[in-house]
Amino acid sequence: MIRTLLAATLLATLSLPALAQDEEASSPFAFSFGAVSDYAFRGVSQTNEGPAWQASAEYAHDSGFYAGVWASRVDFVPNDGANIESDWYIGFSTPINDVVSFDISILRYVYIDQERFINSDGDVVPDGAYDYNELLVSLGVGDYLSFLLGYSNDVFGSDETGIYYGVSGSYPLPWGELNLTGSAGHYDLDDALGDSYQDFSVGISKEFGPMTVGLQWVHATENLFGRNDGSRYVLTTNWAF
Repeated sequence: MIRTLLAATLLATLSLPALAQDEEASSPFAFSFGAVSDYAFRGVSQTNEGPAWQASAEYAHDSGFYAGVWASRVDFVPNDGANIESDWYIGFSTPINDVVSFDISILRYVYIDQERFINSDGDVVPDGAYDYNELLVSLGVGDYLSFLLGYSNDVFGSDETGIYYGVSGSYPLPWGELNLTGSAGHYDLDDALGDSYQDFSVGISKEFGPMTVGLQWVHATENLFGRNDGSRYVLTTNWAF
């Protein structure tokens, strides 16, 4: 989802590196399209362990302000109608010094086509009940490490607080032009779900021109989401342009 600093997981990076000529400035617009074997957000499958397409568009100003949208196929529970997640965000990013950078953003998770339905407890879930906002604050350290804090006072549309703490990193390996990635997080959902869980990932990726291909091992502890947590391998592809 979004930028590396914002996601601290699998979500797509939206940078656009190419210059047509040396004297030309890079475009402020960036786009991406890709597919994954399983959309795992903070360690938990959002597609019942099925594949998903994903796409993004972002505008970034030289001042550090940016805005964009990221979308993916989702598949939660039967009859809820939620088939697409659309994340709209706006933020500001700036270097603090030569080593540390700061990023803050507000993100709105929207689940398109969600319909009113009755859940397994017999409760009526209204249209748009999944939608919620999240404030994201991150610090980047050098080129390879970032720390993330995510806060929502209405996580998963529950009217309860959810707080996510994450760290992620990447490092270029000395062979095969491979990149090693990893992340760890703690999701405090005590208010919303009565429990918390941790997530971890380790993976490798390789760039083929504008295309990046990766393979990750992803794990989420506890049993808050049935078969959608636990461990899995995820194949990712992303084309940036």
